[in-house]
Amino acid sequence: MAISVLSGSPQAATPVYNKMLFKVSGSLTSGTNYRYVCDVKNAAGTTTLARLKCDKLPTTNFGFFDVQKVVETLMAPTVPTLTQAGFADHAGFYSGYRLVFMEEFGTTPVVQTGTTTTVSGKIAFAGNLEQLELADWSGGVYFPTVGFDDAVSRSLATNVSRTVYADSYGWLAQGIGSGFTNPQDINALVNYYTAGGANTRTYEVSIGSVSGSTIFRFGAGPMNIKALTSGQCSDSQVGSYLFPTAENSYYTIQFLDGEQATVLFTYTIGPCERFNSQPVHFVNKFGGIDSYTFTLKNRKRANVQRDTYGYNTDVFATLTHDKVWAGSFDYVYALNSDYLTDAESSWLIELLRSSQVWLELDGTLVEAVVNANQYQFVTRRNDQLQQLQLEVAVAYKNNIL
Repeated sequence: MAISVLSGSPQAATPVYNKMLFKVSGSLTSGTNYRYVCDVKNAAGTTTLARLKCDKLPTTNFGFFDVQKVVETLMAPTVPTLTQAGFADHAGFYSGYRLVFMEEFGTTPVVQTGTTTTVSGKIAFAGNLEQLELADWSGGVYFPTVGFDDAVSRSLATNVSRTVYADSYGWLAQGIGSGFTNPQDINALVNYYTAGGANTRTYEVSIGSVSGSTIFRFGAGPMNIKALTSGQCSDSQVGSYLFPTAENSYYTIQFLDGEQATVLFTYTIGPCERFNSQPVHFVNKFGGIDSYTFTLKNRKRANVQRDTYGYNTDVFATLTHDKVWAGSFDYVYALNSDYLTDAESSWLIELLRSSQVWLELDGTLVEAVVNANQYQFVTRRNDQLQQLQLEVAVAYKNNIL
């Protein structure tokens, strides 16, 4: 008889960097040398990534499988494209998977493949939630199974008002799920506003050929929006037409499915920058890509490491000096933010904890590592206005010799 999956990864979509624990039971656990077997496969079931085995527990006879580390190998996040205008597949940041549960028993143990139990139709994505968030996680909200509305459905990003600048880039990601009855009809609704809140332009951008994606990514930064062509915008104007430029003017983005819409994301145009700003892009806790621009005085330095040993300049060793035999150097950016709102203070820990960070240098995204191990949360109720000071190192080492 087949085994039963009692619980495990119950959501339509699961953050892959959290545990993906399955609890199973079987009716033949009295068999000699009994063990549970789990084959972890790709979504189509054509490739077996790993075969896991688990002994039954002595009291309940249950078995447990954590498939996270295996499913994680299906992730292949790629660098986003700065010039993305409109929709793109969020490829590499998500994947379907399939689990096939079987049993093994016998004097000479044999895997019983005649009757199997399969878990399929689920996806894993490059998210990493805190434990309390994971306990309340609802994959059906982010990857709707019965449609979505502005009260519950959220994009794969923390909903905080973002300050952006004329030359900023950015993205928004959204899971489609089975609730989108007509994925080909999904649009991005974009509105432009003055600093006083007057609406100056409204248009939609169609998802087009990206409708087959499970997660899509939309170019949401000012440079991405302004790069939209007249053919992409429903009012037949280019994205730069009437684009807000004054300080505190803003634009909003939300995704539509027929008459319903996701939550609204607001992008506020920041003040003129007094220093050379430094944009940083990072994978957020939901597996989307977020951005923040450090606009105050930023510094760049090089860290040099040398390996030196004593060296004799003559055969009698009468003249000995240290010589550099090897070494390396890297570049580190000391970044300073503008004053943070309470919401930004809570949100930016996602930058600090992100495993994948890019510095935007001369129009190119360069892999980087955040050199910080602590993050101080602040609120203006208890503290004065605060800034975030952070060191971010280019991830590449350069050899001296």
